[in-house]
Amino acid sequence: MESPKDLPNLPRLDIPPSTGPKPVLVSSPTGTLRSRESLFKIWSPTDGDIIMELPKPSFGASGKGFKGVRPPRPISKDPPRPMTASTKRLSFSSIASKRTIKYGNGKYSGVELAPQPSDDSEDPLNWPTWRKNLNFFSLIYMVSLVGVMKTIYISVNSNIAMRNGVSYTAAVALTAVPLMVSSLTGMASQVVSKVVGKRPVYLVSTSFMFVGVMWGMSVLDSYGQNMAARVFQGLGWGAFDTLVLGSLQDTFFDHELNPRVMVHNAVSVATTWGAPLLGGVASLSPLGFGLQFEILSCFFSVGVLLIVFGVPETTFDRASFSVAETTAGPSRPNWSHDSFSKVAAKDYLQRMKPWSYMASAIDSTLLLQAPRAVIAPTTMLLCLVSLLPYATLWGYASSLSLLFSVMPFMLSTSNMGALLAGPFLLASAVAVALSMSAFAKRFTPTVHVATLAAATTVASIGTLGFGLYIQGCMTMPTSGAEGTMWELNFIGAKLSFPVVSFLLGLLAAGSAAFDATVSPMIQRSTTFTSANLSICLRNTAHMNAGFTSLRNFVAGAFILAIPNAVWMWDGLKSAAIGLGMAQIFVAAAVTYVWWRWEENVRRLDGRLMGLVDLSVLKQQASFFDTS
Repeated sequence: MESPKDLPNLPRLDIPPSTGPKPVLVSSPTGTLRSRESLFKIWSPTDGDIIMELPKPSFGASGKGFKGVRPPRPISKDPPRPMTASTKRLSFSSIASKRTIKYGNGKYSGVELAPQPSDDSEDPLNWPTWRKNLNFFSLIYMVSLVGVMKTIYISVNSNIAMRNGVSYTAAVALTAVPLMVSSLTGMASQVVSKVVGKRPVYLVSTSFMFVGVMWGMSVLDSYGQNMAARVFQGLGWGAFDTLVLGSLQDTFFDHELNPRVMVHNAVSVATTWGAPLLGGVASLSPLGFGLQFEILSCFFSVGVLLIVFGVPETTFDRASFSVAETTAGPSRPNWSHDSFSKVAAKDYLQRMKPWSYMASAIDSTLLLQAPRAVIAPTTMLLCLVSLLPYATLWGYASSLSLLFSVMPFMLSTSNMGALLAGPFLLASAVAVALSMSAFAKRFTPTVHVATLAAATTVASIGTLGFGLYIQGCMTMPTSGAEGTMWELNFIGAKLSFPVVSFLLGLLAAGSAAFDATVSPMIQRSTTFTSANLSICLRNTAHMNAGFTSLRNFVAGAFILAIPNAVWMWDGLKSAAIGLGMAQIFVAAAVTYVWWRWEENVRRLDGRLMGLVDLSVLKQQASFFDTS
């Protein structure tokens, strides 16, 4: 290393006088103190230095950028577009969040809970198992009673007409009018529940039905009062037709929901078409068909207690739950008393209130959520493709007493009810089989089309077969046949009532198969149009409610119309051919629309239900546009 004396003697640069603080002395390599300026020389170019020329940038023909180098992407000034379609199922664990991911317990300990519950013990998702099951049993119990009340008069329509001295059309109106009323109250229940919650709606609906049942027990000889009692019953049916699915979604996680929905579907179908079997037998007593309401009142008294003490409020606003305040904790917060005991029951009753929820903001957007779901294209198409089998089944069932309670058959009420054994057995079996999770998991467009084709085939066979078979058996036999036209068993001697019941069962099975496609199709639409799981569940409940309300209203109209069309055997044949061919045509048209334009249908769902803010999709000026 060279000594300081051997260093080259470079000329000292002229430094302007400093006006600032005094120079700072630092230690030099030789150990002497020198100023900073004298130790660190400031470089300046000299004649001996080599000058390098940097290449000039080469511009392209357009003069808008460097050749071979992509310019940086400009920051977009456009507002972010709303999420209108889901291409991947988002998981709480797939995004960065301070919120603790919560999992199930027991054999579901590895299952990520969906929806994610809050840390509030009043959240229905955090309720103990016994409280959830009590709520579920209470609702299903009332659903079964509603199903029984809907078809309680099917096997005794002729008896009502003769006892009250009214026409057969007026007699079946006791079934049609409350069914149509229930479609209106069902939609009203959806709107009101968005404001005050579901529990007050259940309580008011139960009160209406209680008045109707008690009133109906004592006014069977007065047609006008009987109709008023039935209208009160219909006012209460709507809530249990449209709100139960939403209550189940509020209470159970995704992996717990499907078995409960399957039970709900099975109970609803079985009690609706199984009630006339027992009702016809009960009507043979000296009290007549009035005994049905006396028996029903006993079961309904239990139902009132279950609704009052077993169905708490399930509406819960999880959107107000703050993610930032959530800290690490257990997988799921436990309720104060997880196992049922006297202390848990006392605590439960103290928390029970008739009204405990109120919407934070009430506006047109909130009130129109359910009505918009009714006019969604998916709802309308589902209703259109499944409407004729469902309504025809109600119309045929309501006409049984007109067809077979007169000569030459003179069937009793018990035998009349037995004709619905086919719909009870076949529809219940199809409803259970197609409500299983395996069907929903494998529900693809191909499976959808295959299901519609099979349902259309079965339903059309039932519709056409019922009319053509009965009309054929009632046709005048050819000459040479045994018997004469003056014998009572001359016409209709070859009619087999088990075959009639089986044909009705095929129609009911086809209708149940159409119903099995409703939930998967609605889920496909709501998954596509909803921004998050909460909105998806809400829209699913609204669209199911709209679908049910529309069908019940049209079914009520068919109950009034079909008996007037089939009171003559030729009329029965014509009605069967018309309805059967119309169902084939409608099913083919709707299937083609779904197969060709399903994605467009789902996009239109989002627009009509207000899930897409079209104002932010307007064309704005481009970043590259010039003035």
